[in-house]
Amino acid sequence: MNSLNIDSMLRYLYNEMSAEESQSFIRMINVNAAMMEQFAEMKEGMDLLNSLLLSPSPRSVDRIMAYAAINGLSMQ
Repeated sequence: MNSLNIDSMLRYLYNEMSAEESQSFIRMINVNAAMMEQFAEMKEGMDLLNSLLLSPSPRSVDRIMAYAAINGLSMQ
């Protein structure tokens, strides 16, 4: 897989292609089974990352709040 194909996959997944580019990309992966498989794996990974709920640890929040209080920063 070359970097141009990877770049195209990422641009498609992040909706950074024009309508014409998207159509061309879909046609390209539909005729290339290996590329379609790589795209499916990349999309699955992206979907998994998007499903993660990330938040700072309570200790991190406490440290930020303490820093803000010491430095007179407003937490609105």
